[in-house]
Amino acid sequence: MKKAFVTGAAGFIGFHLCSRLLDEEVDVVGIDMAESPDRIDYIARHAGFQYLPYDINDTDLQPYTKDCDVIFHLACSIKPAAPWANIEDEVQRHVSVLKKVASFANPQTKLIYVSSYDVYGKRQGEVIENSPKNPETLFGLIKLTEENMIKQLAEQNDFPFVIMRLPTVYGPGQPEHHTYQQVIAKDDNRQEQISKDTVTEDVLFVEDAAEALFLAGKAPAKNEIYNISSGKPNHWLEGLTELKAEKLTFTEKRKMRIKGEKAELELGFRAKTRIKEGIQKQIMHFKNKKSKPKSNEI
Repeated sequence: MKKAFVTGAAGFIGFHLCSRLLDEEVDVVGIDMAESPDRIDYIARHAGFQYLPYDINDTDLQPYTKDCDVIFHLACSIKPAAPWANIEDEVQRHVSVLKKVASFANPQTKLIYVSSYDVYGKRQGEVIENSPKNPETLFGLIKLTEENMIKQLAEQNDFPFVIMRLPTVYGPGQPEHHTYQQVIAKDDNRQEQISKDTVTEDVLFVEDAAEALFLAGKAPAKNEIYNISSGKPNHWLEGLTELKAEKLTFTEKRKMRIKGEKAELELGFRAKTRIKEGIQKQIMHFKNKKSKPKSNEI
């Protein structure tokens, strides 16, 4: 992998993925309409990075993707806990962007799509990649729709793809709507309601998530789907313990365990970051962010 195109490059996972690729001397073109480009300002110091602050639908991507070995599609404008509203419009909007991005994949350019455990809904027992899907959120429905669209487009246009299903991802810069970040940012002088992540079956440190995506781009794997996991049971709840938030009571009606052995076997992926270490990095990042001018945030 010599050159990669990344959508959602200024996002939480996108930023860490771009950094990981650049560390491996992979040239990166990143596109994002981020309102706050602080992360981009940080990685733009690297000579191998080119940033496109444009809307995907309004941009001719061909000049930027023609020499790429891999297209990583992370761009997503809807949050996991988004309400079931304007379903048709939301699905159509996301599929429109996906079709545009996928149109630049070809036999020499692999499309890697970032999906979510949300496609499974809540099930009983162990879940592998070909287990039945039953999304219970709009986010999950959009992800599953896009997965199916990728399979269809790949068959029609003869390009390789890899779909990566991630759990909740945490770490420095985690979006504020996630449970861990809500706990970290909570003002003890206020009565603030902490909401639960839509995926609590597992949690993965953001640098490990970026590593999994990097490995998928580097590996010969094609037309495959992978569950990416920490490999540890009750990992999300363990994070609450590290945050001293055990008093938060989140009950699960069904017990589901996502199996990630396929990614370990075929991609060589194993999560490395211990939950205590990851949580401390997220806390320190938040404290530093509060103490510095906005232009210095990363």
